[in-house]
Amino acid sequence: MELPKKFIHNLHHILFYLLLMVVIGLAGWLSNHHVWQWDWSASARNSLSSTSQELLKRLQEPLHITSFAPESPELRQRIRDIIDRYQRYRPDIRFNFVNPDRQPELVRQLGIRVMGELRLEYQGRAENLSTISEEALSNIIQQLMQAEERWIGVTEGHGERRIDGKANHDLSGFGNELQRKGYQLRHLNLATTIEVPHNLSLLIIASPQVDYLPQEVEKIQRYLETGGNLLWLLEPGGIKGLEKLQQAIGLHILPGTIVDANSASMRLQDPAMALVTSYPKHPATGNFKLITVYPHAAAIEAAGESGWKSTPLLSTMSGSWNETGPIKGEVARNQEAGEVAGPLNIGIAFSRKLKQKTQNIMVIGDGDFLTNTYLGNGGNLNLGLNLVRWLSSDEQLLDIPARTAPDLQLELTKLESTIIGLGFLLLLPLLFVTAGTIIWWRRRHL
Repeated sequence: MELPKKFIHNLHHILFYLLLMVVIGLAGWLSNHHVWQWDWSASARNSLSSTSQELLKRLQEPLHITSFAPESPELRQRIRDIIDRYQRYRPDIRFNFVNPDRQPELVRQLGIRVMGELRLEYQGRAENLSTISEEALSNIIQQLMQAEERWIGVTEGHGERRIDGKANHDLSGFGNELQRKGYQLRHLNLATTIEVPHNLSLLIIASPQVDYLPQEVEKIQRYLETGGNLLWLLEPGGIKGLEKLQQAIGLHILPGTIVDANSASMRLQDPAMALVTSYPKHPATGNFKLITVYPHAAAIEAAGESGWKSTPLLSTMSGSWNETGPIKGEVARNQEAGEVAGPLNIGIAFSRKLKQKTQNIMVIGDGDFLTNTYLGNGGNLNLGLNLVRWLSSDEQLLDIPARTAPDLQLELTKLESTIIGLGFLLLLPLLFVTAGTIIWWRRRHL
C-alpha cells in the first residue's frame, strides 16, 4: 500500500525538526562538558600562559582563593573569568565569594581594603591581592610557594646602584620586581653594620664607585666563610678595594671594555653593547633562550685553583673583544695591546660545598643590564630573576619568567605611516569616486 505523498512530506518535516532539536541538545551538552579556546594575542595573554601552567603543576596542596566582592554581577564575572583560567588546569583550586558588607568583622580582621580583593591561602600561609591579573596572581602564588621569607641585602655607601633609586643608572625596576616575587630587600651600610646578617638569602654588591674599607671587606669575607651567597656586579676600571674577595674565588678581570661587532646586526648604535644569545646547561640558565644585552661590560675569567667550581654562564659571540683604547669612531682589535678575541665571559657562576650546603656566587662584569634604562631590553629582567632564584636556592621557580605583552602598541616607520595615511586619505576616496563614476556612466549608457 502506497502512502500518500502529503503524509510522506509531513513526516519528513517532523523528522527534520526532531533531528534538529537533537543536534541542538547535543551541542548544548558538549558546550557544558568540553571547551575549546584560541588565543592569538602575543604571548597568549588572554588565556593562561604556559609559565603559569607550569607554576600550577608545582603546587603540592590545594590552593584556596576567596574574593571579597559585593553582589555585583559584572565585578564578580570579571574575577571569575580570571580564576576559571587557573581552575581549568588545577580543578582542586577552591574558590568562593564573600560579600564584605555582610561580614565586616572578617574584612577588618584580614585587612581587606579593596572591593574584589583576593585572599590566597596555601600550606598555612596567606596573602592578600588587590590587583587582579594573571601576572599579579601568579606572582603571589610564587610568593606563597616559598616556605620562608627571603631577605636580600644590598650594600650602600660606596656609590653603588640603589635598589630603590629612580635614576636611569639605578635598579628600582629590578627591585620592584623582586618584591613582587616575594623577596624582602634590606639596605646594608657595612661601615655601621656590625656584621652582614647571616639570615640573608643573598648579598648584592652593585657596581661600587669608591673603594671599600678593609674592615668592610672583612665583614663580607666572614659572611662568605659562613656560606653566604653573593651577586657581584662589576664594571670596567677597578675592583674597588675587593682584591681579597677576587683572590678568594680565583677571579681574573681582563683590561678594557667589551666591544661586540654583532651589535650592529641588532641595530644597536653603540659597539660597546655586548650580546649573549646562548647559555650553558645550568640550574640558572637551563631553559633560558632570550637574548640579553650588556652595555660597557668587562670580560672576566676564572683561575680554577681556588676550591670553587666555576661555570661560565654569560659569554659573548665571536666578533667581540676587550677594547683597551677609546671607543669612538671605527674600532678594531689590537692584538699587540692584549686585546683578546671573543667569545669572552661576562658572567661566571662559582659554587662549592660548605658545611653540607651548596654556596653560590655569581660575578658579572656589568651592572648596567639590570638598571632602569636597560632592564626591559631582551631577556635582561628574566635573566636577573633566574640568577637571584638560583643564588637564593629558589631553583623550583627558575623557569617562571615575568610575562610581557609586546603587541599592545603598533610601531610604524615613517614610510609605513605615510603609505597608510595616503591609502586612507587619497587612495580609498579616489577608489570610491572612480567606482561610483563607472557605475553612473554604465547606467547612463545602457
